Amino acid sequence: MNELDIIKTIYSNLKYTGKAVKTIGDDCAVFKLGNQYLTITTDMMFKSTHFPEILTPFQIGMRVITANVSDIAAMCAKPLGIVVSMGFNHPKKEFIEELTKGMDFIAKEYECPVVGGDTNKSKELALCGTAFGITDNPIYRGGEVGDDIAITNDVGRVYCALKIIEMKNKGIINKRVFKNLLNEYSDIIKKLSEPRARVKEGIAINKYVNSCCDISDGLGKDLYYVGNFEISSKKLLNTLPKDVMEFCDRFDLNPIDVALNSGEEFELLFTTKKYNDVEDELRKLSTKSIKIGKVIDDGHYIDSDEFKFGGYVHKWKI
Repeated sequence: MNELDIIKTIYSNLKYTGKAVKTIGDDCAVFKLGNQYLTITTDMMFKSTHFPEILTPFQIGMRVITANVSDIAAMCAKPLGIVVSMGFNHPKKEFIEELTKGMDFIAKEYECPVVGGDTNKSKELALCGTAFGITDNPIYRGGEVGDDIAITNDVGRVYCALKIIEMKNKGIINKRVFKNLLNEYSDIIKKLSEPRARVKEGIAINKYVNSCCDISDGLGKDLYYVGNFEISSKKLLNTLPKDVMEFCDRFDLNPIDVALNSGEEFELLFTTKKYNDVEDELRKLSTKSIKIGKVIDDGHYIDSDEFKFGGYVHKWKI
């Protein structure tokens, strides 16, 4: 089974929705509170699958907050707070101090305080955040026919950073070369180690977009949430910054594959019929936007070829 199979099974059995406006199937659950909407999300992380070896405890703390707040941003909502449950194997005071300092640092940046949680014994480091936000206009997944499809900033750096780690772990490069690459591609490494949720951007474009999600599993998977689409490979290449293009050329990587399969970027993927307005709002935040395609009536295409969904999906062996 994979993650999508499991979610489908869970969803088929959870029939009761109470007064929820939105349940399983989007970045957040949504409840109506008077004239506003409460958005709620949760994200669980484990040392063995979510925290590359180069991350410091401080950066791990930042990551668990960012991953959760990014879902709030994907609803174009304002974060209110977050609770974090923590499982430790052999906890050390120094590690916990740095971990929680990282949480507090980034929580302040997002104006999303850590207001509680739980601690427990675990076989490995396990962190689970539950964040909540508020908006008068929650933005869901699923674009409208004729919408432009676009993203904030760029993608690809996380894929390249993980490729450097993979080359070291497979013995393709030695420790000296590994260290040199970390220094040489510092912006690539920073996008992996200290990504940012696009909170201000989500709030700024709320009134101008028809759908939105965050890029957490890679465009190759997250485009699924847009609906039917046609993507331009030429425009997709524009989403890759100069250092990523250089990295692809140096290590013989297909740049289109990198653009489609770079996860945990936490940029926003959105659709709109008011792209110029969105572009103007993002420019005020010194954030760029890049159009990559259109929402269409039927089918999924990159140029004229049928699109095969990719990205990252958790898998289990039975």
